[in-house]
Amino acid sequence: MKQVLKPDEITKSACQWLLEGAEQGSYSGPDPGAFHDLSPLLSRETGRKEISLSYAARWFRQEQITRTVLQEMAKQGIRVWAVKGFDLARSIYPFPGGRPMCDADLFIERKDRLEIMSIFQRCGWSKGSPGDGIFTSDIVSEMKMYKHNVMVELHTHIFYFPATFPGKLPLDLFEKGRLLEPGLMGFAWHNALLLVIIHLLTNVSIRPVWWVDVCLLCRKVTEAGTWDEFRQNAFTTKLGSAIALPLETAVSQLNAEVPSGVIRSLQNNHSGREAILEKLRKGNKVPTLLNLKYLSGWQRISWGYALFFLILTGKNPLKKE
Repeated sequence: MKQVLKPDEITKSACQWLLEGAEQGSYSGPDPGAFHDLSPLLSRETGRKEISLSYAARWFRQEQITRTVLQEMAKQGIRVWAVKGFDLARSIYPFPGGRPMCDADLFIERKDRLEIMSIFQRCGWSKGSPGDGIFTSDIVSEMKMYKHNVMVELHTHIFYFPATFPGKLPLDLFEKGRLLEPGLMGFAWHNALLLVIIHLLTNVSIRPVWWVDVCLLCRKVTEAGTWDEFRQNAFTTKLGSAIALPLETAVSQLNAEVPSGVIRSLQNNHSGREAILEKLRKGNKVPTLLNLKYLSGWQRISWGYALFFLILTGKNPLKKE
């Protein structure tokens, strides 16, 4: 299933507006209407006050409900890392409500996950899928937490099934971060961009807001002068040639700031395992079977047993099928 790598005209115009400073009243591109992915971002420009107020209220509610548990983790000396929208809304967008999101994504270190889940529960949050066992055993990398209809996803890896990841996560992932608020960090710009692109690559189609994320993060990496770090970390993922594709599109379609040498070197960085992204995007149980293929030892045995149970019962608590 081929990935769609073509930003629409609204996305192109929005990125140009943002790169030029996002001065209110200066947007001259197509009207996104009320239902486009970038309607919240452009709501002030198009005079849709109700959309602007609605998304601002959503952001405020999500932030306030999440803040209590973050403050508790700060007291315990535990760091969690905002990833994707929960970081970028406050870091690179003109106003937080301009970056729509359904949930808050938090990246956590594996060593802290049991304590973090305990803190969430003490603060009144409840656990969702997929269950403690396959999360704490590293078979899957995600745990959903709920409170007052707000969802937080705890991640220990950028792939839902870590065993299928071709290479390694950056060695400096939990270093040189940005303090967003007590208890909450943001990744260094080059790693924030890398994680956004890897997430983008696992989806068949790319949301307009993800293109905006990439465009604005490229500018941040340029300002930080860390393209060499980005390139090195992209190599270690063994997805270099795949990572080059959205970067090339962001440059040609959105005027993103990416050194040509970075793209050329990534284009030549073939590992032979980039095809795994295509298989993951196909769905239809392929990700689950790939996970079984790449797991080893007791994890493979326990996962095989779990799949057999799912087949017998017809139940499937997994997010990625």
